[in-house]
Amino acid sequence: MKPPSSFKVILKALIVIATVSIGVICSMAFGAVEIPISNVFQILSDSPDPIYKQIILESRLPRACAAILVGANLAISGALLQTVTRNPLADPGLIGVTAGAALAAVLVLAVVPSSAVLLPVAAFVGAMLSAVLVYTVSWRPGAGSSPMRMILAGVAINAVLGAVIGFLMTAFADRIPAIVFWTSGSFNGRGWTHVEMIWPYSLVGLLIALWLRPRLSVMELGDDAASTMGIPVERTRLIAFAAAALLAGSAASVAGLVGFVGLVVPHLMRLLLGSNKGLIPLSAIAGGSMLLWSDLIARLTLAPAEIPVGVVTGLIGGPYFIYLMYKVRWLR
Repeated sequence: MKPPSSFKVILKALIVIATVSIGVICSMAFGAVEIPISNVFQILSDSPDPIYKQIILESRLPRACAAILVGANLAISGALLQTVTRNPLADPGLIGVTAGAALAAVLVLAVVPSSAVLLPVAAFVGAMLSAVLVYTVSWRPGAGSSPMRMILAGVAINAVLGAVIGFLMTAFADRIPAIVFWTSGSFNGRGWTHVEMIWPYSLVGLLIALWLRPRLSVMELGDDAASTMGIPVERTRLIAFAAAALLAGSAASVAGLVGFVGLVVPHLMRLLLGSNKGLIPLSAIAGGSMLLWSDLIARLTLAPAEIPVGVVTGLIGGPYFIYLMYKVRWLR
């Protein structure tokens, strides 16, 4: 007798959760100062070594939490964008949402560098405006917005926004010292302040995504079918875009430009689940796991130096993006 499908979903979810748990332990143990894994649990409870305890509780643990929240935000954002646009290549980084968020954050740092608390709000506004701009540029009367036009518009707008970011970083170099942080993404120096800054946006975005999921499932049948079933299509699409922008914007305000998480994770979770059931919560966990492990690789590859975490996710997501383009017959 085959196990029930719900049992399979729970088992797969537990496997994904296990990767996060193992990643957190490894993240706290490995770095410039190696701490034996056997001592990690002791340090978390009560450690006689104040140096190890400070390294874990004040540096590595908040960094791991920030990576998990940013990864979850990007994965949920990607899942929402892919569903609402019915575009398998939709990703907050590819269609310009993340670049818009980063540009808004850089503007805040350039104009009011002491107001870091405004970063998530500014990043959300920038992400939303960028998403609207991409959708408008790719729109054609009577034909809507095709996946190809949206990707091309996103690439073009990404290039423009990237050039503006580069200009601002040159003009305000004294106020924006972490150039690599914003262009390639990094969790270096992330602490509990950044966790406190992003988690409310993560919670709100997740709740909105879970609330929208039943409507989005119906919209996958097509706008006409969804309308006949009483789904407010345009309002649902607008709310989904806003939630995706909120999640991607808050992620960019903490980690900078980190690409491909929103593209890769929802696809892998669909393959793992075999359907869209449980996609949102499992994508959140898997996104956190992917970025947590990517940050660990970024820290250890050239230790004691660090490479940007966006480089690692690019090396993972770039080949997968090419594979998806072949799969949807865009490169044939």
